[in-house]
Amino acid sequence: MASFSDLPELTTLEAEEYPQLKTVTRRKVDELKRLIPRLEKLEEELEKQVEIINMESGEDDIGDAKKVYNQILTEIKILVSRINNELIALDSPYFGKIVFTPYDSVTKKPLVLYIGKFALIDDETHIPIITDWRAPIANLYYENSGPAKDVSFVAPVGKRSGDLGQKRQFQISRARIKGIYDAKSGNAAADEFLLAQLNERLGQKLQDIVSTIQAQQNEIIREEINKPVLIQGVAGSGKTTILLHRLAYLFYTYKEQIKAENSLIIAPNQMFIDYVSDVLPNLGVEKVDTLTYMFWAKKVLGWNDNFTVSPLEEDLGIKEYKGSVEFIEILDKYYKEFEDSLLENIPYSHKERIIRRYRELKEEFPNIDMPERLDLAVDYAFAQKQFESARTGQIDTYFNNEIEKKKEILSYFSRSVNIYNLYKKLFKSNLLDSKIKNYSIKALSISGKNTFYRMEDLAPMVYLHQKIYGRKQPERDYIMIDEAQDISYIQLATLAAVAKNGNLTIAGDLAQSIIPPFYIKNWQTVLDMVDSITQKQTSFHQLQRCYRTTVEIIEYANNIFAEKFPQGYKLPEAVLRHGDPVEEISIPTEFASCPKENIKVLVQNIKKQFEKGAVTCAVLCRDKNHAIGMYNVLKGYAAEIDRDVVNYSESDYKQGVLVLPIEQAKGLEFDSVYVMDINDGRYPDTELTWRLLYVGMTRALHRLIIVHE
Repeated sequence: MASFSDLPELTTLEAEEYPQLKTVTRRKVDELKRLIPRLEKLEEELEKQVEIINMESGEDDIGDAKKVYNQILTEIKILVSRINNELIALDSPYFGKIVFTPYDSVTKKPLVLYIGKFALIDDETHIPIITDWRAPIANLYYENSGPAKDVSFVAPVGKRSGDLGQKRQFQISRARIKGIYDAKSGNAAADEFLLAQLNERLGQKLQDIVSTIQAQQNEIIREEINKPVLIQGVAGSGKTTILLHRLAYLFYTYKEQIKAENSLIIAPNQMFIDYVSDVLPNLGVEKVDTLTYMFWAKKVLGWNDNFTVSPLEEDLGIKEYKGSVEFIEILDKYYKEFEDSLLENIPYSHKERIIRRYRELKEEFPNIDMPERLDLAVDYAFAQKQFESARTGQIDTYFNNEIEKKKEILSYFSRSVNIYNLYKKLFKSNLLDSKIKNYSIKALSISGKNTFYRMEDLAPMVYLHQKIYGRKQPERDYIMIDEAQDISYIQLATLAAVAKNGNLTIAGDLAQSIIPPFYIKNWQTVLDMVDSITQKQTSFHQLQRCYRTTVEIIEYANNIFAEKFPQGYKLPEAVLRHGDPVEEISIPTEFASCPKENIKVLVQNIKKQFEKGAVTCAVLCRDKNHAIGMYNVLKGYAAEIDRDVVNYSESDYKQGVLVLPIEQAKGLEFDSVYVMDINDGRYPDTELTWRLLYVGMTRALHRLIIVHE
């Protein structure tokens, strides 16, 4: 590859640009030649260390040998990550070029900058051969559609202004130039480059978009730190991608303030987590926790797998109430009552001293958590009593048993604050009506090894935990929340509470809320709540352009759902990318039970999608039972389709035919999408139906097929 001997006859433009690519490629090859032998040597050292561990007999010697082993292993992991980044850069080292003439330059000599995922610096001159896409000057590439006068960027030394003489975009793969686009002001060529990239996308794990970040997306990605950001984005607008690129940008720009290993991404399900798992590593970011809310919450509470969601039927009205701002207020009242009762029942004759000091500390130091505040108050009360006894010369009978008494008080506290039991007692209080009490107590139960709770009860318990134990222990440097339209206000509140300095970005789409009850009716309540919790003003952005799917699919969906969208909702606007018309297949009876000849119609249609170049084909169903039936039918035709048929229960995003309930497909995308069994019995005219169908149809990258009676 480094020789470039296989290059065909070059155009004038390619001849102009290949010297830069050759220089960069050779540098990358040289770096790999240096790193790989180092990796091989470390692997040898690791094998030797294993032998040493097996030979040692003393515990101390084994411990020392294991310590060395872990050190070598850590070094290997770091080196492998670096090699992977070098390989990424070797394949496509840069994607853009700008020519910038600064006004403050003495020579007025233009700066020629190539922009890529990772920087490459000349060892001798220290001048960038490639500029990192996150660098301040790279903002000129993203903010301007083409050459422009009097543009500026904010550098570490201050604002710099000048003229942008050229914006050039490259398609590079395997260190070969596949396309060159000179952007013109007005965005025509920029759109040409974007469309070329979009047309080449195939259903696979989510990829980075550093080469095609649009101006509005860039604005969100580069929003300043230490304040919340909320994104309302239509289907296919790039919400998830923006979240991940924003995180990569923040780690680069504010590396002293936030760390990847103490940051958190909240995602809707395990398949989604797998779907996005390649983006951050490809941008050079590792070790970010990506969890569903349930896993994060159980982690905060310290719960194991024996804490299990109750199988009892749910009441959507009560479920919505438990996720509401009103219920947060109930919990605040309940906590106040609990705190007062706890203090009043302290087993100590001089508890007034403790209570008085506790309340003083609460007022003076509100960020101190309840256990620490109580501990300090107890120490103070005993010290004060000790001082009085010494001053008067009296013998205090409590003095000799001071340590044991303190232990008794603190033991009393720990017994009183079991979160699960404390929450159960809420439903025996007078703060709630009998309907909610009876409904909730049934599910909050213990049977054998398992402790049951309703899913909607998890967030309130986390909220109480935060009230008692404070927010510092689970505090995160940065938190990203995706698909936020389907989580409750109280879930958002518990996450916002542990976002350090208001470092929180939330993304969602009100039209894609598909998990009843629909908690969030508008974003204003979320804005008000987050502002109150973080004491910061949230920055709100609205994305309307859909980059995922074609004009034909968006127009089809908009024609159906225009009147069904939430009030004031802005309809998606497709990027000018055309494709096949939406196809409709009529099958007389429900597919899962229809005759084999009708099944063959669909099987042949699916096969045709792969012949057209698809690598993922999603068969989207109304719910899990529907998906199970579909999967059981289609898996028998895997050989005929010549692709794997994958069940929705899989946690990995795989190629082939994926049979999923629409709910599980949220946030994902596929080359071709089948929305199955559209009939009144399965899809009645309800708000949930319309939302589900909208989500299902907008998963398609290239082709959408509607299957109905």
